[in-house]
Amino acid sequence: MYAVLAVAVDLIHALAMVLWIVGLPLLFVRRYPRLRLGYAVYAIAFIVLNRLSMAVLDECFLTALVRPLWARAGAVGADEWFTVRAAYVVFGMAPSHRAVALAGEALIFLTAAGVLLTAHRATKRGPALASA
Repeated sequence: MYAVLAVAVDLIHALAMVLWIVGLPLLFVRRYPRLRLGYAVYAIAFIVLNRLSMAVLDECFLTALVRPLWARAGAVGADEWFTVRAAYVVFGMAPSHRAVALAGEALIFLTAAGVLLTAHRATKRGPALASA
């Protein structure tokens, strides 16, 4: 039971991260203004939740939620960060916490730049984006 819950939380965590990373190009493409704006809102919410979680828990809230589930399921490595565990599963090697943090910060910077560009484009067009 605990393993199933842990897998479900890890799956949600992975899908949220993949959506954030894969969607980044939308911030720089003018072709789909509604999709770009929707993704910008998602990206901002993702980063705000991540930063709040880091400030309060010193880790992602989903990692904090899944750790006791994996521990109760008897899994080895349950105390490791999700991104480290996921990288090990996908690539067969585990990055350092520092490497994960630096990659996250780079993606946050890229997201912020894209959101600013999206907002700038919206203000240049005025109310046209709101009705698009």
